[in-house]
Amino acid sequence: MRKFLIIPGALLAFILFSAKSCDEDPAVTRHQAEETMQEVMDSVKAEFGAEYLDEESLFVFARKAKQKLKDYSDYTNIANDTAVDSVFRSQALTMSKELLFKGSAPAEPAPGVETDIDSVWLVVPLHMAGEDFYKGRLGFREVVIKKSTEDTISGASFSKEVEILAIKESKISGTDTLKVWQVYLGNFY
Repeated sequence: MRKFLIIPGALLAFILFSAKSCDEDPAVTRHQAEETMQEVMDSVKAEFGAEYLDEESLFVFARKAKQKLKDYSDYTNIANDTAVDSVFRSQALTMSKELLFKGSAPAEPAPGVETDIDSVWLVVPLHMAGEDFYKGRLGFREVVIKKSTEDTISGASFSKEVEILAIKESKISGTDTLKVWQVYLGNFY
């Protein structure tokens, strides 16, 4: 019987000792939370709004560009898949265009064609090409598979390149407008 009293007693003691004190001033707690939030915002501004990108940041942006290239291939495959609902295909096409820099031509939809990015490598590292502008190039091997109506499949492999761009753009964050670095894919070669 004593066992059954120890457990509820321990639970009650835990609740009493872990509860907030009545002496804490809510204004002080709120002020501390606001200060912490401001410190976080300042660190985000410093990191993403840097005037120039250091070597580590350039490496990270090159890796992001590699992932965006693979995402671009995935979205294009969804847009080309006639078995998928037209709303999803349209959304995938829109999402693939968002990965490209303004003025870069997206791939035209090709129903029945599937692409796979086999491997990606850095050809030209990101380097400063102007104020608030870095550019470089990725190389990649693309496997193209074409499915015909008779269920025959033909494929080919191509080596290609794509420009990668790191550009400083204005972004709205709450009530602030920040200038942050964004990575885009450029023209394909």
